[in-house]
Amino acid sequence: MRFWSKGLGKRCLSMDCGKEAVAIEGPAMVLSGKVRPPLGWAYTITMDETDWLDFIELTLHPTMIPYLLHRRRFGLALKAAWHLSLFYIAFAARLPAIWLRRAAAAPPASSPPSAGS
Repeated sequence: MRFWSKGLGKRCLSMDCGKEAVAIEGPAMVLSGKVRPPLGWAYTITMDETDWLDFIELTLHPTMIPYLLHRRRFGLALKAAWHLSLFYIAFAARLPAIWLRRAAAAPPASSPPSAGS
């Protein structure tokens, strides 16, 4: 991944996207790594839930499908579909455990007052 800022002038920085260290800090996911040489600067990216949703919406933008399905990128589209399928399988496999944990942590339902009280 390449990124650029006006403060960098004409310099474009490259980083190995996908090779960051990942940490969860409260509601946020923190990615950290180093920019490729010659600079080697450390960077940190903090993403919360809304950032994830925004990123997913960006990937589903109408211009992305033709971009990915172009003959030179068709392999990339297949690889992306494969990774998405693995995500959905892992997500579906973990749902029952998540539901059970939430049900166990939920406060017990209060019983309605009896007619005699």
